[in-house]
Amino acid sequence: MEGSIILIVLAIVHVTSCAAWFIFGPGSKKEDIIMMPIMLCIPVFGILCAWIASRNINDGIETPVSKLYRHVEKDILSVNEGRPELDTVVPFDEVLLLSNDKARREVMMHILRRDPFAYLEMLKTAKVSSDVEITHYATTTIMEIQRDLDINMQKTESEYNADPENLDSVNHFITALSSYINTGLLLENRMLQLKDQLSKVLEHKLTIFPNSRSAHLLLVNNEISVGNYERAGEVAAMMRSKWPLDETSWLTSLHVCMVAGNVKEKADITAQMITLPVNWSKAGREESVFVCGF
Repeated sequence: MEGSIILIVLAIVHVTSCAAWFIFGPGSKKEDIIMMPIMLCIPVFGILCAWIASRNINDGIETPVSKLYRHVEKDILSVNEGRPELDTVVPFDEVLLLSNDKARREVMMHILRRDPFAYLEMLKTAKVSSDVEITHYATTTIMEIQRDLDINMQKTESEYNADPENLDSVNHFITALSSYINTGLLLENRMLQLKDQLSKVLEHKLTIFPNSRSAHLLLVNNEISVGNYERAGEVAAMMRSKWPLDETSWLTSLHVCMVAGNVKEKADITAQMITLPVNWSKAGREESVFVCGF
């Protein structure tokens, strides 16, 4: 009789404990309800097992992805401390793949506070994200970038027009035009307009600084991009004339022939090239061998 009373008391305590765990403890969370059968069927140890299992489930569910990135960012910043050249490093290349909306938005805002222009390609992708808020962030930031580029280009153009013989003004305008063109944010007509303007400024630079290799090379690439292969070939020929032993002159000329499909011109240039002691780098020599086929 006494043993039956003890069992009844233990059963009452067990059921009461289970009810308290379910109402006031971790069991009040819907993901922990699955523990109830186990807990009820195993006196004393049932609650302990349920508590351990519930803790593991909650750790897996409630640990935000953003916490992991905060730890990574903290480590990155501690490594980069005192290294200003790494100030814009952010280990969030996979930001749009995060499944947690809040974490993804936190990461996006972190990027926007640091250097949005450096993440322009990612922002373009984010414009078509299924997350409306991310799309808004990206679109607004891109508009701000375009506004800044427009302002900078207008400023440098005014300086150029005010003193077109000033090499600094010319270079600043070329840089502004090139930066805007390379963003890929422009519509086709506007893009062609700026490329035409860039060619004119580069041509002008060559009149006041005829030995600028960078201007020659940029002009060649710009003319190729608009399909003006004849002018690109002429500028490449100028490079071969000015710097006959520079590998860049010959590689640029071969590149023009390749994109223009001019087989005869390519053969002529190759024949000239092999007769000269060109200062080849290892990479340049490998590229010339690949292009020429020997």
